[in-house]
Amino acid sequence: MLYNYSGVLHIHTKYSDGSADFKGIARAARRSGAKFIIINDHDTLQGLYKEGEQYLNGVLFLIGSEVTPKRNHFLCYDIRSVPDKHLQPSEYAKDVYNQGGFGFLAHPDQKENPLFPAKMHWENWDLDVPYGVELWNYFSQWMGSFRTRRGLLKSFLFPKFCLTPPESQTLLRWDELGKTRTVPAIAGVDAHGGRQLGWLPNTLCSYLYQFKTLRTHVVCENPLKGILNEDRNTILSALKKGCCYLVNHLAGKVEYFSFYLQDNERHWQMGDEVSHKPGLTLKVKLPVKAHLKIIKDGRIISQSTSRTLQLTNPGPGVYRVEVYKGKFWPRPWIFSNHIYLRA
Repeated sequence: MLYNYSGVLHIHTKYSDGSADFKGIARAARRSGAKFIIINDHDTLQGLYKEGEQYLNGVLFLIGSEVTPKRNHFLCYDIRSVPDKHLQPSEYAKDVYNQGGFGFLAHPDQKENPLFPAKMHWENWDLDVPYGVELWNYFSQWMGSFRTRRGLLKSFLFPKFCLTPPESQTLLRWDELGKTRTVPAIAGVDAHGGRQLGWLPNTLCSYLYQFKTLRTHVVCENPLKGILNEDRNTILSALKKGCCYLVNHLAGKVEYFSFYLQDNERHWQMGDEVSHKPGLTLKVKLPVKAHLKIIKDGRIISQSTSRTLQLTNPGPGVYRVEVYKGKFWPRPWIFSNHIYLRA
């Protein structure tokens, strides 16, 4: 039996440029239904040193950081100290790795917005250590959804439609990297609360609203037990491996989602590398009917509007799933991590 837990990643607090303390954020997380959250304050671990990781209001509260030079931001997890943001990206990524931690390229292809000019994309993905990708970022998506003041007004009136699929160039690079290495992916909200853009309507900036947008769902072999160290290891191990999937909760909540590879003897999950052999089957299962796509090496090879989809005897390649919900206006709903089928 596998266990699915929904979490919110990439959150900022009063320890950097967020508007709420840990207790306020934990209340919002509980109201949103999240089982765990991870803090990524800019260039600091003050929250870890002063308050520590803990269960707050029944929500598992974990703490990382975000290295934030002018561009090439890096989300760090399971670290004891924050790398110097003045280092080269390859050097601060290596620092995280040498600490036994792991990291993700934050909003790697964020679009520039003429109303709020800032260049925060990644210039070079060529790093010498393992890393993952923040494939979907709520605030980046919202910022990229308009180019004019009229578009800005439209984003206030119809915020649910600001969430489009992850950037196509990000997906293509991610799929290409997966041909030679494992590259876990996550979704982040990049939440700052009321300080995000102080003059904007508070609803769009609130932690509670943003916690109901993009989620990362981890798939675990063991249940969370309410024991901090054990549950921390369970969540972080799943994220590091890529045994998780990304969900747009504005398109619909997900009770469960399955994407796995099997033969007559065993199953493999997202994030697994498997040697190719005859007799394998890829399977996808959803709680409700939606439009399913199986992607191999960046190309759609099978699709169907149904609750299930399978592929018999798949060849070597990098496989993932995209799910869209809605008949007349299909909205991006679920993006899986890869299963790596090696020759």
